[in-house]
Amino acid sequence: MNKIKTDGLPHPNPRMGQARRCVAGLVLTVACQCALAQAMYQIKPLGYLGGCTTSAPTAVGLNNLDQVAGTACNAHGDTHAFLWRNDGKPMVDLGPSDVGSTSKAVAINASGLVGGNATDSSGNFAFESSGGTAGMKRIGLGGRSVQFTAMNDLGQLAGAGTTTGIGRDHLFLWANDGTGPKDLGELPDDYGYASAINAAGQIAGYASDVQGGAYAFVWKNDGSPVLNLGDFGGTNSGACCINSRGEVAGSSSLSGRNQQHAFVWRDDGKGMIDLGTLPHGSQSVAYALNELGQVVGSSFVRYYANERAVEWMNNGTPMKDLGTLGGNTSRATAINASGEATGWAALAGDSAQHAFLWRNDGTKMQDMNALVDSTDPLRSYITLTGGTYINDHGDVLAQGTDSRTAQSGLYLLQGTVLTLSPRSLAFGNQKIHTASAAKTATVTNTSGKAVAITSIALAGTAAGQFASTNNCGSSLAGHATCTIKMTFKPTAKGAKSAFVNVNGGGAG
Repeated sequence: MNKIKTDGLPHPNPRMGQARRCVAGLVLTVACQCALAQAMYQIKPLGYLGGCTTSAPTAVGLNNLDQVAGTACNAHGDTHAFLWRNDGKPMVDLGPSDVGSTSKAVAINASGLVGGNATDSSGNFAFESSGGTAGMKRIGLGGRSVQFTAMNDLGQLAGAGTTTGIGRDHLFLWANDGTGPKDLGELPDDYGYASAINAAGQIAGYASDVQGGAYAFVWKNDGSPVLNLGDFGGTNSGACCINSRGEVAGSSSLSGRNQQHAFVWRDDGKGMIDLGTLPHGSQSVAYALNELGQVVGSSFVRYYANERAVEWMNNGTPMKDLGTLGGNTSRATAINASGEATGWAALAGDSAQHAFLWRNDGTKMQDMNALVDSTDPLRSYITLTGGTYINDHGDVLAQGTDSRTAQSGLYLLQGTVLTLSPRSLAFGNQKIHTASAAKTATVTNTSGKAVAITSIALAGTAAGQFASTNNCGSSLAGHATCTIKMTFKPTAKGAKSAFVNVNGGGAG
């Protein structure tokens, strides 16, 4: 509970029978709110698929519904794709049903549809599944050797593979319109990988050649062939991401294969934009791109040494050092639409790594473990070691370890943000046994999700000197506000103070 209390100072009272400098203090108990309205988080373990704990589940995505897709071992020891719906139920095994079969999720979209690849007694196939009773939607490849590796919100899949004979890989699109896989043509070189596809059906990835080099590419879905984006003078480049505007992010070597810089490419004829490095840095790598064209990744002082998490803000300034948690290294792996980032960072002495949150609001990198609500019973047992995804609500999917079992797993960190303004109300002098005019405080839910409000109550030794009413109800919708009105009615002389406790949000 974070109490903000303002007491009035005694001063000569010009009128007999009035209380002096009577003040009502306000406190927002949820989430230890500070001036920047920091959300606190509740831990939700994703658990294990069919109870299999021999290996930790891995995730491929987190959507704005707080649903997660990934791959894990199941009760038979088979590696299968899973969907976790955040509905209080265990992970859903997406199949196939054959013992000895395998499947791997590659993406989850906004509606909770999961795409991937699988193998069972019938052979290899791609699939999509929402985890329902209908099971996997099998996508036949007509004998082609294709691995679909990306999916968009329309359920379209992108991948690469061969057609007939021996030759270069071709790029393929499964348009989810009943037409089957479409051959989009040869990739720039021998072997290819589709990293991402946006809602316009544009695809970004990389193609490698037999000499060991690689080239970033984009397919613009405008009738033109697959486009080689080039490089910065080296022999190695690759695209990791594409946003809805068709902007592509990735990394490209400056010379040879090793010294890389992160890049952004826009379809404006100007080629790749070199995002540079931190001062005294030698290379940088891009890992994620948001709709604002902002990029997160790492910058290195030397060749893959002294790694630091960075964000390129796309505002004309150099990339920003996001810092560490006391150690020397860190990495940013995900970014949301607001520019908030997560990843991992070393603690002092570089003896351990923790998941971090960076909020793009002027505050420093924060340890996700310190942001777990103090009332959460799992706080004492779970150590969050790395953030993997952050959605547009600011919820984070993290890797972690349970000290009770020593097992590694996946954990969803759900946070809510309530702000209270102003944080104190001063009523001044008020005649004993008379009520002051009402003063108002506003409660705001700054998140996009509804927040439960369990109670609003006066507290403190002088709580009986004040009265409050509110229109907040039992919950507050995303981005909504409600008001608390307070009056002061002293029964004796002297300074009085109290708190209004607003209980709700992630912590309760």
